[in-house]
Amino acid sequence: MKSLKDQNLIVLALAIVGGCALLYGALTIYHRHVVQEQERAIMSAPPQIPGASQMLKPSTKPPPQ
Repeated sequence: MKSLKDQNLIVLALAIVGGCALLYGALTIYHRHVVQEQERAIMSAPPQIPGASQMLKPSTKPPPQ
């Protein structure tokens, strides 16, 4: 009987580890999804600083000397 209880404890421990692994995987996938949505929102938003869009365009004039 004692070996049966030991086996039950091992099965229980493995089940807990497996449950934690599933929870970790689900949270990782959720976090990646949230990060992608935030990056997409940042890239599609207009610039918040006035004139920032002009900074991205190259200047055709040489700098004054």
